[in-house]
Amino acid sequence: MRGETKKRLDIERITAIKRAARVFLTLHGGSGTDDEDLRKAIGAGINIVHINTELRVAWRRGLEHGLAKQPDEVVPYKILPSVVESVKQVVASRLKLFNGEGHFAQRT
Repeated sequence: MRGETKKRLDIERITAIKRAARVFLTLHGGSGTDDEDLRKAIGAGINIVHINTELRVAWRRGLEHGLAKQPDEVVPYKILPSVVESVKQVVASRLKLFNGEGHFAQRT
């Protein structure tokens, strides 16, 4: 999550699994996966993508930013707006990606 090489997915395998199983598919561990691979995986039949680590990283960075802005503050509600904003930005960007962002994703 800190600029490492992005994970890659086997899209052909996802397509084959979806065709054979004909059930909803969940991609666990989607954090750090190449965005184009995520688009293709959704198009190939992935229905749910878990990105918990991305959210945790955003939470942590937001907290660090809030503490850096107000190093002597001890009141959580005064520090946490940076946390909320950081997580909201990740959620918004992932929702755009997962919903096609102008691309036509195959939904099954």
